[in-house]
Amino acid sequence: MGSPYLNSNEAIILSTHNVVINTIPAEAILTSQRLILVDARHTSLRPQDIPFASLETVTIGENTGMDPVLSLSVVLPDETRHTLGIVFPQAPKQKRTAERDEWAAKVKELSLVAQKGGGVKPAELLPPWVAGELPEEEGGTGKGTGAEIGGHVNPPLAPRKPRVKASKGNHRIFLAAGIVLVLVIALVAAVTFLAPTITGTLPKTPVTTVPTEAVSSTTPSPAVTEQPTAVATPGPAETPANIPVVTATTTPEATQTPAPQLSGVWVRIQYGGEYTASYGTSGRIREVAASGEQYYQIPAKDQIVDAAVQKLDASGDLLTVSIYYNGARFASGSTTKPYGTVEIHADLRDS
Repeated sequence: MGSPYLNSNEAIILSTHNVVINTIPAEAILTSQRLILVDARHTSLRPQDIPFASLETVTIGENTGMDPVLSLSVVLPDETRHTLGIVFPQAPKQKRTAERDEWAAKVKELSLVAQKGGGVKPAELLPPWVAGELPEEEGGTGKGTGAEIGGHVNPPLAPRKPRVKASKGNHRIFLAAGIVLVLVIALVAAVTFLAPTITGTLPKTPVTTVPTEAVSSTTPSPAVTEQPTAVATPGPAETPANIPVVTATTTPEATQTPAPQLSGVWVRIQYGGEYTASYGTSGRIREVAASGEQYYQIPAKDQIVDAAVQKLDASGDLLTVSIYYNGARFASGSTTKPYGTVEIHADLRDS
């Protein structure tokens, strides 16, 4: 990893080049004055500066692959909070828990010092760390080449690689291959349609009787098959259109789809993409980064249970979070907003 130009009173404390931040392969540098993030896929983009005063919370956990995760909550100018999940991928027989813990301790220490005098101060995050189009790479029209922003000079942390222009010879080869492919397709089509005319016969289309099975709400008709086929009747499914966005209910619903046949309290997360989640009771909150449908057990009884899940992508897919108590759904919430968050506060004493 290259080194940025630092201020005269600034020093590098920690650095790493093998992390994943909200699914983005990245590099990170921790200095005495700021946290610097670099998109490893676009090394010519200006690095992202994050002042310590904008970091509201610093927590640790693991994802579903048991890789260490460092979660940072950044306060934005519109007073919203954006989570940055920094994953430390582990190769076989490699442990990076100590590295994550060292980063967490240093970031927490520096953020507390920065906020001691003036409190939390918002910071602006740019794509790809938030949703939106990537800015033009450095050196393009209207962009700087390492200009100073906020008192820091930020050249790229890795050397730029020149783009290799395709030669004219390659373009000609591709053009010739395309013409040959079109001619072959045209020849096959001509033979297919003209062959019956030349031979004086028409192609016979075989008629295949396909057995069908009609399912009636009263009496099912038998299927035309040599062996009987069992047809499973699906149970009632929840319709996404009937689920309110970012809302939570605290009335037990005994008719909903049950959690795994286990007693106690469970949180169920349903989302096809990646997300970060925190769940538990007061003083016993656990944080994870995961993807897909997951169940997590909460050791609680007659207590207040909290769960918060945030999407890590800009898709409009439905994220649903449910709290189950002794097999019945007790509370739930959902959202389709890009990078949306679902928060549930369920009081089990009302059950």
